[in-house]
Amino acid sequence: MALLKFLLASALVVMLQAQEECPADGCTSSDVALLEADNMQAANHYYIGAMLNVHEQGEDAYTCGKTSLRGLVNAEAFFWAIKEYSQRAGLTNNIDPVSVGGFLMDSCGRVAKSIEDIYSFQTCRRQYTNVSPRNTVAIVGASTSDQSMAVAELLNSMEVTQVSSSSTSPYLSNTNMYEYFLRTVPSDVVQTVVMARLMLYKSIQYVQVLYQDNAYGMGLLLAFKEALEGTGVCITAQSQFDMNARGADYIKTMLKGPKDTRFVVILGTNMAARFVLETVDGENDLKNQFTFVGTSSWGTDVNVIRGIDSAENAITFTFNTGSYMNKDDVINFYNKMFMLKPDTGSNSGDANVNLYNPWFTKFWEEAFECSFAAATCDLADQKLEDKIDRSDPYVPFTLMAVDAIIRGVKEAAQTKCGNIHVCSNLLNPDKSRGTDLFNFIKNTTSGNGQRFFDAKGDAASVYDNFRVYQVRDGAYFNVLDYTASQTGNYGFDSVGKPAMVTGPSSCPSRPCLECGEVQSTTQAPETTTTTPDQKQTLPPLSSSDLLSKMIEEYFKDDQEFTGVWREQMRESKDSSTRFENGFDWIIAIGVCAGLGIVCVLVFEIYILYKLMGTKIGKQWRTMWLGQLLLFGLFCSYLTLFAYLFTPTKETCGITRFGVGVSYAMCFAVLLVKLMVLLTSKTSADTLLPGDVDSPNYLRGIYQFLMFLFVVGVQVVIAVQWLIQVPPDAIQVKSNTGDMVWICNHYTWSLNNSWDDMTTFVRTDFENHLLSLTYIMFLILLTTIIAMKAHGIITNHRESVFIGIAAGFSIPVWVAWGLVGGLNKDHKYAEEFGDAAIAFGLFITATLVLFSMFLPKVRQLVNMGVEGIYLEDDRDTYYAGSVVMAPPSYKSRPSSVVYVNSNGYNDPVVLGDQNAVHLRHPGSNYSAPVYVKKPESIHGGSGKVLRVTGDLTGKHPRESKKSASEAGYHYAGSGYGTYRKPRSESGGTMRRSASATEIGAL
Repeated sequence: MALLKFLLASALVVMLQAQEECPADGCTSSDVALLEADNMQAANHYYIGAMLNVHEQGEDAYTCGKTSLRGLVNAEAFFWAIKEYSQRAGLTNNIDPVSVGGFLMDSCGRVAKSIEDIYSFQTCRRQYTNVSPRNTVAIVGASTSDQSMAVAELLNSMEVTQVSSSSTSPYLSNTNMYEYFLRTVPSDVVQTVVMARLMLYKSIQYVQVLYQDNAYGMGLLLAFKEALEGTGVCITAQSQFDMNARGADYIKTMLKGPKDTRFVVILGTNMAARFVLETVDGENDLKNQFTFVGTSSWGTDVNVIRGIDSAENAITFTFNTGSYMNKDDVINFYNKMFMLKPDTGSNSGDANVNLYNPWFTKFWEEAFECSFAAATCDLADQKLEDKIDRSDPYVPFTLMAVDAIIRGVKEAAQTKCGNIHVCSNLLNPDKSRGTDLFNFIKNTTSGNGQRFFDAKGDAASVYDNFRVYQVRDGAYFNVLDYTASQTGNYGFDSVGKPAMVTGPSSCPSRPCLECGEVQSTTQAPETTTTTPDQKQTLPPLSSSDLLSKMIEEYFKDDQEFTGVWREQMRESKDSSTRFENGFDWIIAIGVCAGLGIVCVLVFEIYILYKLMGTKIGKQWRTMWLGQLLLFGLFCSYLTLFAYLFTPTKETCGITRFGVGVSYAMCFAVLLVKLMVLLTSKTSADTLLPGDVDSPNYLRGIYQFLMFLFVVGVQVVIAVQWLIQVPPDAIQVKSNTGDMVWICNHYTWSLNNSWDDMTTFVRTDFENHLLSLTYIMFLILLTTIIAMKAHGIITNHRESVFIGIAAGFSIPVWVAWGLVGGLNKDHKYAEEFGDAAIAFGLFITATLVLFSMFLPKVRQLVNMGVEGIYLEDDRDTYYAGSVVMAPPSYKSRPSSVVYVNSNGYNDPVVLGDQNAVHLRHPGSNYSAPVYVKKPESIHGGSGKVLRVTGDLTGKHPRESKKSASEAGYHYAGSGYGTYRKPRSESGGTMRRSASATEIGAL
């Protein structure tokens, strides 16, 4: 009994573990096509998921468009296959059945929605009735290569098997990136090989190429070029396009060139092919001028050529499904689908009513232009076969995908569980669920022993057979069959009448310069006859052969180059901001740059407001350095806006020139300021602040020349770099394999690709950093000189603030240099580099701005009525010196009051008896200074400006009272030098040492 209890408890634990599902409080969604499993016991059922484009894209990201015929047909094929193949596999037996259900998520043609759907389902944020990630064994889809690549990366991390029936991009063959991806449809590599062989079979040597601007189109282009290598077939022109007005302009621009090359290959979807044909048909000078060649996506879709005259003689390819093992299943599926009826709410008892697909009823209304609500649909007379043909090229592969999954899961269950039921050992994540399911599905075989997939997970080679069609009078005719295993006639066989028609297609030039062909001549050896030198014409070289010979002749194998110039078409999204491409850091840099500009303008307005109307404000020779510094900071912030956009020729030029020159302007001003401070010091260690008549003072013309020289060096560096490597934006492959736009000033090696970021010798960030070496020297030099001049009090110890600005810039530079340099292998390395330079420029400019101008604001706040700043310098080295008005002020000795502050003793008053210094008896503290108002001036025009002192004691009230009664005016405490009022001596009552201390503001 104890043993029985133990066994029952163990069984219960296993069942509970197998029954683990999503939490009950999740969000249940009805936006799904759901074929529910019959048996809900954990080990007796499982689900197969799918994601297809049942609808086209809507007007915005939140809506779907009209029903996609291809998407709906393949959705029905998916559900039919689940019911059909689960029964064939013996899962629906009466003794011990296993029920297989299916659910289908509509991606509406959007990559983002595909990712959202699969992520929400796998994380239980979105739940479907009785369906969970645990009992879902695989996902069929997605519809397009773009969607499949995005979803495959997500499913890889979740270890979920994905089987696509329509994604053909060569990129998906990368098993390192897409480890759990399988596909039943042949890769574009196979299809482009068939295209290339057709060119050879029909002696077509020159073609033009239009490729869709997405992963599908670009993958086709790369595969097609690889297939043409060594064949002698040449592409005379190529252009990418998207289905918008700009894409139409690209198509017209390419085709309106020389029309000698009349074969135009369209590498894109059936909708893209329709767009190209409509664009050409709308131009009278292009209409009926070309023979178009389409892919299997175009196939025999009548919607592509309907009403298009320019489609005449177009050549397309379809998979030869007649040679596939499931050709009878395709026929049976269409027969079953044509019997389906929509769910009107009143006919649910009919066995042919479609109850599992909520979008089928809406499709019926769109197809027959009727409404069930308005009772305008007539089910008795309306037949699906009148609206849907049997030509969809992907239906056989959808059936294969479901067949392979059901067979693979059955074999996995028999191996891991001992029977056909899916036990915990198979479904639990901690039991190597993902790897086991993937391997069994990948290695399974069909009923006749044929494999569905090859070793890489691509479709097995047995499915590499195609049919070639040509459009005649608005209809498709099968003109050739291609068999991969056949060697004669490049694999093609004629199928009878009508025969394929091909017109001439030549190169616009002779020899064909577009293909790199040259016609070289050599002199014949001299003979004894008088026959002139004979010329021998060599066969033309292909572009690849010509390039190889030039490289071998003129360059070393490891030759390095900086810069790439290549004509690459840009879509509207490629000229947008980085934010629209998913890089949020530009929000911060944009806001910071805007605030920086506002701060510069506020400082400028406040300075001009405080100084205009004063004597200093009228002397621009004392203000120009400060104005230049503000202008340099303004340029720094302005340059940052160039980083907001996806790199273009213009933004690359602005950043390469603007960053270095902005830095140079700022630190050039700081250097000139330091030289002014140093040259204002006399040999007697007596400071003559701002004395323009001092024999050592650096005059204005020399200041300006020094500034020009310091900035000019960086200008020459930047201009020379722009001339040698003209700025441009190039699309390259990033560290993740995605195509991204970067500036072209990177360095690459000849033995590696110029468009692969992982093989760059130096990135664009590293080269930009090297171009700023001179700026690093300026920062270091400024810091050293500021340390040398730190004891000089001229201009309110400005050398200290210059030292702060330059000194703290050094760690800032080290930080952003390391951030950009150490992340060169990051998946977003190009963004790290640009962000590091941008934020480095912002932080440095802001540091200089606030270090140099916040003290000026304080000084402006304390400025007197005569435009003079008063500051107590008693604690400095020069505090003990007698501060005298310089000769340039034309002052008389009798108008100066000297106050010795060294010992805080009794005052010494010379010359002017209108000033008196009172001190409280017995006090050791600095006493107040009182100056009598002149008799001729009433009010405060002769008021003495206060000099702040270091007061540590209280001033005696009786002293202040006695002074007031005697007619004296309180002028503060401490020490200083004062002049008489203008009415008595012609001077101004001011502190002489402050005459030009604010001059370099």
